[in-house]
Amino acid sequence: MILENPIPPFFEWIGGAALNWALSVLALLALAFIVSFLFLLLRHGASQGMKVFAACIREAIKDVKLFSFRRCGAMASLAIRESIRKKVVVVCVVFLILLMFAGWFLDPNSKDPARLCASFVYQTTTYLVLLLALFLSSLSLPADFKTKTIYTIVTKPVRASEIILGRIIGVGVIGSGVLAIMAVCSYFFVSNTLDHTHVLNDKEDLAYVVDRDEIANLPPETVVAKGYTRIANGHKHQVEKYASGELRIFEENGHTHSISEVKEGDLVRYKIGNSQGAMQAKSPLYGKIKFRNADSAERERGINVGEEWGYRSYIEGASDEAIIWTFDDVTPERFADGLPVEMTISVFRTHMGNIEQTIMGALYVRNPVTGMIAETHVFNSEKYATKALHIPREIDKSKVKSKPWLVKKMGDKDSFEATPSANLPQKEVYDLFEDFVVDGKLEIWLQCLDSQQYFGAAEPDLYLRGPDGNVFFNFVKGYLGVWQQMLILIAFGVLFSSFLSGPVAMASTFGILIAGFCKTLFLEIAHLQALGGGPIESLNRLVTHENMMVDLPNTVSTHVGQGFDYIAGGFLSIIGLALPSFSDFNYYADCVANGYNIPWNSICVHLVTTFAYVIPLFIAGYVVLRNREVAKQ
Repeated sequence: MILENPIPPFFEWIGGAALNWALSVLALLALAFIVSFLFLLLRHGASQGMKVFAACIREAIKDVKLFSFRRCGAMASLAIRESIRKKVVVVCVVFLILLMFAGWFLDPNSKDPARLCASFVYQTTTYLVLLLALFLSSLSLPADFKTKTIYTIVTKPVRASEIILGRIIGVGVIGSGVLAIMAVCSYFFVSNTLDHTHVLNDKEDLAYVVDRDEIANLPPETVVAKGYTRIANGHKHQVEKYASGELRIFEENGHTHSISEVKEGDLVRYKIGNSQGAMQAKSPLYGKIKFRNADSAERERGINVGEEWGYRSYIEGASDEAIIWTFDDVTPERFADGLPVEMTISVFRTHMGNIEQTIMGALYVRNPVTGMIAETHVFNSEKYATKALHIPREIDKSKVKSKPWLVKKMGDKDSFEATPSANLPQKEVYDLFEDFVVDGKLEIWLQCLDSQQYFGAAEPDLYLRGPDGNVFFNFVKGYLGVWQQMLILIAFGVLFSSFLSGPVAMASTFGILIAGFCKTLFLEIAHLQALGGGPIESLNRLVTHENMMVDLPNTVSTHVGQGFDYIAGGFLSIIGLALPSFSDFNYYADCVANGYNIPWNSICVHLVTTFAYVIPLFIAGYVVLRNREVAKQ
């Protein structure tokens, strides 16, 4: 799974994030106070303006003291009833119809059907729920103003803060209910789509490679028959039968099946179970990556092979170069039977040779203190193909290198002094945790063995696989990303609806939605980093038919346009930094689609981020509605 912007640990992130948020909110409040004060001075004069300003402050403090959760709940109940009258159930019906006919459009021959189905349901849910939140939140208050319902409300002892928060909660409850229905329906849809079995016939599908009469005299692990199952869901599985009678079905399209032999007299039948492992919730333990060059020196990045995307760095094959992952908290309690390793390595070929031939690689474990290293696997690697390996608890002495492998830290001469090989423990069998793990730390090294070929990796490309999480619970957690986007959008919609008409509020909320999904591009334009320059420069190129890669002529009009772009970029940068990045919440759907358990650390970070947007938007909505004539009491 690609993680270009890893989510930081919550307790390392929360301090700086909370400080930045508090400073930003205080700056906005100070700006609002100054603007309001100046407006009142201009409108009422110095003396009267001061009195009005002081009265507004007293009313705000009074609203805080007299805030009633009971009245807020009543406003939420009103919003729920209004939303139901607007036939929100139609959204659920549309979603169910899409699921019913989704099989017409999803490719049954896909190499990763679980990812295809999960991506489909999450994307469909996201679009429908966000559109529902957009309509309900941006049209709720304007409809009350149009039907005069708001006048009935404000005659009661209901405060503006209770109206705004009640609307956010009410629409949020409706959206959450719809989202829960979609989550359950989606899970059963994906499960039923992926669930299948195969047929295997003893005489037609299995070819015996030895004489059946000799099977009893062969070692149990000898392969006696090979074949393939019948095609189902666009694929088939390779099957091997061993002299012990054991049967093995190889993984295909990200899943496998159980298989058992049933004898009915002289007739042999095979019973193949339903698919297993199509939906997973892997819990990866990531390490820190560094690279070792040909001079055994440590580097942060490897070789640049010319790829435009700099996510991965590379090492040269048949050399001393290596990619090194350092893992913490590697204990026998967590990995009693050894280390399950999964990796997705990129391969860069300087010459093709036999295109069907894979590139050879080797995996090692290394003691980070003594430098003692052992080769655990030699394997074939294909580009972006996920490979699962298991590092055993016991390692034979033939796998352990006679000399330690060391890494020279940049600028640190002492760190390159070799530990004498005589001081290394001499054993017949080495224990992984006793001889290679030091205080929970372990290094895993990767090397490319083929000359003139390269291996490339990023930090998340190799990890230790911990115990898997619950698939259904992880699938439900994936909808938290949609829920958080929905809640932020509802807060924006209620804010805009407090001072804009329905269509304008809807358009403004929709603009926030689009800008939130395109925040990276928005900031690139604001910082004048986009190809073709800023808005004015791009317009100039469009009119003059200039290529985006060519410098504009050195004229006054060019400099004036770039000056306007520079000034506008400052304002756009402030807006862009304040925008919510909706695309970040797609992390949840990506985790489920790729078979990874969603970590609670990520959930905590995104939940705090969500409410960091909702709270200021609620305050802004209260201030706006409180100062409208209709809301004054």
